[in-house]
Amino acid sequence: MVVRLLPRVMVLFLFGAVAISFFDGFHTHSGTTRYTTIVALQAAWWVPLLFGASVGLGGPAFAIGYRTLGGAREPPPWSALAAAFVAFGALYFFSGFFHGANAWKLCVLSLGAATLWGVLDRTWQGAACALGAALAGPGVEVVLTHVGAFEHLQADFLGIPMWLPALYACAAPVLGHGSRRFLWPPATT
Repeated sequence: MVVRLLPRVMVLFLFGAVAISFFDGFHTHSGTTRYTTIVALQAAWWVPLLFGASVGLGGPAFAIGYRTLGGAREPPPWSALAAAFVAFGALYFFSGFFHGANAWKLCVLSLGAATLWGVLDRTWQGAACALGAALAGPGVEVVLTHVGAFEHLQADFLGIPMWLPALYACAAPVLGHGSRRFLWPPATT
């Protein structure tokens, strides 16, 4: 089964490497983050690898976690996932280009995460997986900031801004359920 899923996981990796790296540009071009060693487009050489892994590993981790916790709800249709991805992109853009207080970003992104969860999921399993993403993603960024790979220019604690977990919580239902649908498409009758 793992060998059969490997090509799909690689597609998720490539999607993350391209699409989420593009979204990360909202942060670098708005002055929200800065990489220590810039290669192109205000990003470090390893940025596509990081965001490829975040979707290529994080998406399947969400899918497996959801299933392991007993989540049985069918993934949302591609049309709902596409609309949610556009909304996630808008929230990512907001997280970079809104130059107000970090507390306001936290409020808007938390509302966005709750809305995306409500539209795509509404299960405790999905909420638990989103919580996992809200902890794991910023945890990785804490390590990266502390080794000097990049910096958040308006950090609140541990080198990261207070709104960052909410941004990861926005990503979880969109990329997680998208990964579920892509990895294990529902059987057609």
